[in-house]
Amino acid sequence: LENIEEIDNKPQDDLDDVSIVPNPYIAFSDFDQTKGDGQLRFTRLPLKCTIAIYTVNGELVKRIYHESTFDGNEVWNLKNEAGNEVAPGLYIYVVESGDAKKIDKFAIIR
Repeated sequence: LENIEEIDNKPQDDLDDVSIVPNPYIAFSDFDQTKGDGQLRFTRLPLKCTIAIYTVNGELVKRIYHESTFDGNEVWNLKNEAGNEVAPGLYIYVVESGDAKKIDKFAIIR
């Protein structure tokens, strides 16, 4: 067993477990769903990190600052920095914590 008081100074290990659910995100028709109530959840986040969401062309869509002493989840309401719903398509997310970085992708289907 590892010493419980040992400092975890390997932030890259923590980021390997980060995921986004659901992926792909499938929105229902406007008939079935209230507009604007969709959300994606980032899971297994480190206590403090930054999440940046980009289009596949590299345009920043949204930046989220996560800081929590107990919750490794962060919810994104599928809106960009201007507060508008994002278009369906493929997106890239980057989670950064200290010197560690994880880059992955997800899809939104309508």
